[in-house]
Amino acid sequence: MTNLTTIKIPNDSIIEDFKKHLDLEINERILFTAPFGAGKSTFINDFEAQYEEEYRFIRLYPVNYAVSANEDIFELIKFDILYELMAHHNAEINLVKEDFDFWLRMSMFMQNKADLMPLFLLILSQHEKIGKSAAVFIGALDKMLKPLKKGFKEYSEEIKKDELNDISKFLESFEDKKGSPYEKDATSQFICDLVDRLKGEVLPNQDDVKEEDKKRVNKTVLVIDDLDRLDPDHIFRLFNIFSAHTHSISGANKFGFDKVIFVCDIENIRKIYAHKYGQGVDFSGYMDKFYSVKPFEFNNFKYLQRKISDIIDQSTFQSSSHQEIIKQDSVVCLLSAVLKILSKNRVINLRSLLKSNHFSLSIEGRRIISNNIHIKEREIPLFVVFQIISEMLGGWLHLKKALSSIKENLNTTVYFDTNQKFVDKYVLTNYDYGHEIDYLKEEVFKVFVVEHVKNEVRNTEGRKILQLSDFNLNIIYDLDYHDIASLGELFVKEIGGTITLNNHISYDLLLIEAFKKLQDYGFIPKN
Repeated sequence: MTNLTTIKIPNDSIIEDFKKHLDLEINERILFTAPFGAGKSTFINDFEAQYEEEYRFIRLYPVNYAVSANEDIFELIKFDILYELMAHHNAEINLVKEDFDFWLRMSMFMQNKADLMPLFLLILSQHEKIGKSAAVFIGALDKMLKPLKKGFKEYSEEIKKDELNDISKFLESFEDKKGSPYEKDATSQFICDLVDRLKGEVLPNQDDVKEEDKKRVNKTVLVIDDLDRLDPDHIFRLFNIFSAHTHSISGANKFGFDKVIFVCDIENIRKIYAHKYGQGVDFSGYMDKFYSVKPFEFNNFKYLQRKISDIIDQSTFQSSSHQEIIKQDSVVCLLSAVLKILSKNRVINLRSLLKSNHFSLSIEGRRIISNNIHIKEREIPLFVVFQIISEMLGGWLHLKKALSSIKENLNTTVYFDTNQKFVDKYVLTNYDYGHEIDYLKEEVFKVFVVEHVKNEVRNTEGRKILQLSDFNLNIIYDLDYHDIASLGELFVKEIGGTITLNNHISYDLLLIEAFKKLQDYGFIPKN
């Protein structure tokens, strides 16, 4: 069985666009968005490999944090960053035993410099007395604190002499506190040092430049990946935690990273946000803290047309005759067009497409349409394409739901629009053997024409007219010998109109209606 993951969808131009986006000096936080399964992580891997001389990437996977408390997540983030630094960049940061020993000793010192455990245990021992009498507890507390009074008086005198020192100590207390957004303990300082080392040596001829003005060879990038894999209840909790890693005043990223990239599907998160907090709550105001300029929308599906043939070539089918049918230009072109419509409406992703490499099609049967018309299944390429895609999605029911969601997203029942520019909307392509829009138009309307092949109504030119009253459309076509395979010369007009609307029809809506029609004919199960 062939592995379709060996097929690479070209993304050179997207890499170039992302490089420009990432290079912007003010772009310290980037929201990298694409539908689930679109290949976001693979793209970032490719980008990292191509620009390894300029950028150093550290990856985090928050799915591991979902079950942890907030203060623990701050520590887990540090653990993962250290692990990534040592696992993938150990040669560059040049970590030696002395570094680790110093960090360990400093961390232990910070944790134990103020041992409050005896005080805590003493308070705990008085717990039962609280309910009996406030006076008893206060007396016990006074007894407990009495040894500290002398020290407190001395401290008070000292603080009067140096209030600035007191403020510094107060701020430092937050830097030492585990789980605090302001935390900057020995481990954090150690990470900052390693991240700084990862930026490389100072560029030549900069010995006299101030430290804050010096430039490094590399940019460091923290990638927070797979946010869209999280349970909805945890997404915004983790977003809030990561937002705390941005300094509220300076705007700098924690640990000294030059860039932070959040990888997710913003449209999916938008829906979850509206469901959780209500439609009227400002989503943009919440999300804009996670990007400096604007979200970067990753979409490589428009390049799929170059790879549809490869995917079919590397797929296996139930019989050699099926393989021959699938490789026909009409089927390949139609499959490409329908996949683009499904992708644009976010109901199929690249992962679903590439994971399927064996198709057990059933296209040998016949169906009896009205007027005792017998139609072979293989004569309806749209049915063949629907079968392929249903197996990609996991069954007819999943395809039905996908098409239903498209109609909900479009939120219209208008089947033609002279301003729609359908071809541009779905990036439909012109090949040497024909345009995708022509194959789509022919095969969609063929589904409606099959039950009208006995219709002898003709216009003055001898062409047949199929009136689709529900869609307010007239379909003008030729059909020799009542053979559906000879369908040709399709023109689409508004009922009562004179303007040909071929490229301005909402074929996405008609695609859904054609699916329903195939169900009525018995080609596709209704349940």
